[in-house]
Amino acid sequence: MPPVDPPVDPWGQVDDIDGNAHYKTLGVDIRASAEDIKRAYRALAKQHHPDKGGDPAAFAALQTAFEVLSDPQKRAVYDTWAKELQFRYVRAAAAAGPARGQGGEDILLDEFEGLGLKCDPATQLVVTCEVCRRPATKECWTCGMAICEFCTLKRHWKGGFPLHWPLVNSAHMAERLAKRELEKKRVEDVQQLALESPNHRSEAELKDIRAFRTAAAELAGDPNRATRYDLRIARYYQWAQTAATVFLACRVPTGYADRELVVECSAARLLVQAEDSPPLVDRFFAHAVDTERPIESFKTVDNRICVLAIPKGQPGERWRCLFEGDSEGARCMQPPYNLTETEDDVLLELELPFWIDAEDCRVEFGERQLSVDVRNTLRLERTYWRNSGEEARSRDYTVIDQAQCVWSLEEDCDASGERCKLLVLTLARPPPTEEEVTWKKGKRQDNRVAQRPESMHRKGFRFFADDEDTYSLEDILQAVCFLEEGRTYVPPKPWSQGEEGYWADQLVLLPAAAQQFVARLREQQQQEAQEGGQQQAEGGGDKGQRQRGVAAAG
Repeated sequence: MPPVDPPVDPWGQVDDIDGNAHYKTLGVDIRASAEDIKRAYRALAKQHHPDKGGDPAAFAALQTAFEVLSDPQKRAVYDTWAKELQFRYVRAAAAAGPARGQGGEDILLDEFEGLGLKCDPATQLVVTCEVCRRPATKECWTCGMAICEFCTLKRHWKGGFPLHWPLVNSAHMAERLAKRELEKKRVEDVQQLALESPNHRSEAELKDIRAFRTAAAELAGDPNRATRYDLRIARYYQWAQTAATVFLACRVPTGYADRELVVECSAARLLVQAEDSPPLVDRFFAHAVDTERPIESFKTVDNRICVLAIPKGQPGERWRCLFEGDSEGARCMQPPYNLTETEDDVLLELELPFWIDAEDCRVEFGERQLSVDVRNTLRLERTYWRNSGEEARSRDYTVIDQAQCVWSLEEDCDASGERCKLLVLTLARPPPTEEEVTWKKGKRQDNRVAQRPESMHRKGFRFFADDEDTYSLEDILQAVCFLEEGRTYVPPKPWSQGEEGYWADQLVLLPAAAQQFVARLREQQQQEAQEGGQQQAEGGGDKGQRQRGVAAAG
C-alpha cells in the first residue's frame, strides 16, 4: 500500500501570516515613522553585517525588510496586502491546479510583484467580504469596502465614512482595471515605437517640444536672457552640488539621436543646445568655475538627457544659486528651506544669520508667487503650483488666502549649536469651495491630491512649481553625487506625503531608480578604467572637456 502523505496545512506554510514579519525583523512597531525605520536598520546592519561576523541570512532578511519598509509605496502595499484579510495569500496545498486567469487578480498581483515584493507563484489571492467574510463580488463606491451580494442590503461603515448604505456601481471596478490595462498597453506601444524609430516622439512629447520652442523663441528676443530666470525653460534642468563639483542634469526636449548636442562651457558661461533648436541653457554662472579641471558631460544615446560635472572654482564653497539672475536655490535638488504641508496651511522655514532683524526682511505673499528679500543676505522667489483643471472651472481659484498669510522672525540654533534666526512663513490655504464641501467631503483639491499625468497611481505635486521634478532628474543627480562624495540628499517625493528629506550615506538608502543609475555608472567606470591604459598610451584625454555616455535610458 503506497504511503499516504500527511495532510498539508496551507496556513502553516505562510512565512508572514500576520503581515508584520518585516517590522519584527527591524524590531519596530507597525506604526513606526520612516526615521525610526532608518535608525533601526542602521543599528542592526552594523550588528549583523557579514564583514563584522554577523549572520548573512539575518543580514539579507534585514536588507529585504528595509527595502520594503523604507519605500512608502512598497510599504503601503505590504501593509495592505499582507495584513488585511481581504488580501490574504495562501499557498496552495497541491502543486497542480487550474491556471490563473487574466482577470482582476492577475492585475493586482502584477502590481504587487512590480514593486519588487515577493509573491509565491502558487499563491492564490482571496478577496473576502469585509462584513461577513464570504467571497467578495462588489466594491462599495462610497468607501471602497469589498462586499458580497448579500451584504449589499446591509449598512456598514469604514474608516472616516459613517454608517451608510452601500452604493455599488457594477462597472466601477471593471472601468478602473480597464484603465490600468490601457495605460500598460500605451506604455508598451510607446516603447515599441521607440525601438523601431529612435526619433519617435509621443503626442505629449511633441506638445512639450512645442511649448519649449515657444518659450525659447520669446526668451531669444530678450537682451538680458543670459541673466534671466524663466521657469518655462528652467523646468528642463536641475542641479546639485558636492564640495568640489556642481552637477547639472538636463532634459533636452529637442534632442535626437541623429542630431548633435552642443555643450560649451567657459569660466563664466554655459551653453547647452541641440542641433536645429533654440538653446536650452545659455546663461552666465553665478560663481567661479575651475577651468583647469575638465568638465565632464554624460549623455544618453538619444541626446535627450545630459549631465554635466562642473568643477567649482573654490572647492568647499557652497553655491547659493547656479546662474546669475536666479533666486536662492532655484532649481536646486536641495532647497534652501524646510517646507511642511498640512490640511490648512504650508509652513516654510528659512535659516538666517543671527544678526538679521525683522526690519531687514521683506515678505510678499503674492497671488501667484512668494517673494522674500533679506537685506544683503538672500533673495527668494517661488511660483505656486496651480491646478489647471480647478483654475479653468472657477474664476475665484487661488492657491493661498493672502489675507491670512503671516511671517515671523524667531531666535534659534543651527545644526552646530550656533545662534541663528529662523524666518517662519505661514501660507494659509483658502477655505474649501462649495463644490469641495458638497462633492469632496470638504477636502481641498490642491497640489497634494492632483493626478500626475505620467502615472495613474501617483497623486501629488510639490507646493512650488520651481521644485517640481517632471523628468526624474533627481534620481540621476543623487547617483552622481553619491558616487563622488559617498552620500547625497534625497528629497521627499510629492506623492509620498508625510515623508521628509534625508541624507543617504549607504547605497541601500537611495531610491530604487538612483540605485540603478549608480550600478550602471559604476559598470561604465570599470569599463573606462580597463581602457584607460590604452588611451593614455595613445596620448591621453582632452583637458578641456570629456564626454561620456550615460548607461541609462532617458
